Amino acid sequence: MDDAALYERLLDSMEVWFAEVAEDIVRHDGVLASVCPSIPDRSVFNSVVYRDREALIARIPELARAYDEAGVRAWTVWVPRADAPVATALEDAGHVLDATPEAMAAPLEELDLGRGAEGLDWTAPGDVDEMCSILEEAFHWPPAPAAALMRSLEHVYVARLDGEPVACVAALDHAGDCGIWNVGTREAARGRGLASGLMRQALRDARERGCETTSLQATQLGRPVYRRIGYRELDPIDMWERRRLD
Repeated sequence: MDDAALYERLLDSMEVWFAEVAEDIVRHDGVLASVCPSIPDRSVFNSVVYRDREALIARIPELARAYDEAGVRAWTVWVPRADAPVATALEDAGHVLDATPEAMAAPLEELDLGRGAEGLDWTAPGDVDEMCSILEEAFHWPPAPAAALMRSLEHVYVARLDGEPVACVAALDHAGDCGIWNVGTREAARGRGLASGLMRQALRDARERGCETTSLQATQLGRPVYRRIGYRELDPIDMWERRRLD
């Protein structure tokens, strides 16, 4: 499968994920916005994904009103690096470049999945509250509202050290693609291969369910880990955030 097809699968996965965890959804032709007023200051929960450049540019004021009316103070638009017209329009509307994750994906047959999580103390399905307690430290997400939004997730993996939850991964299947989300490890437990072991296990399980590909958005910290597993780097997908200061 070529990189263009993988990128389309990644965008599909993002749309499904943000719709899955949203409290409300704003949809227009080629544009999907997740709205989560219970987490008003975390733009990753209040995210816009688009397929139609002109539709997105035309909808920026309408999206801003929708988020304002919901009480959301921070929201972001995920913009492929090559899409300069959208980046310019967002900057003109008051957005700033907040983060530059790498879009990564691969056919599962290309990945080094080894023996999965063999040798780790892990559970699946893992406890969503435990996952969100890990993500609170990793990403500063408020755990209770985050857990409430993620109760429907079926494929949650948690690893422990000395009985304490320290690493997590979530997976979401859609149309043959396994999207990987919520990869996090407590700082004191990093460097032990816990998250990468959980990822390998999640992907082995996804392959058993019939998935053919996998996709994710990688931080700077995660990128070399995913590259070692065998993910392809497709292109940066920038997060253009608008944040109210009041």
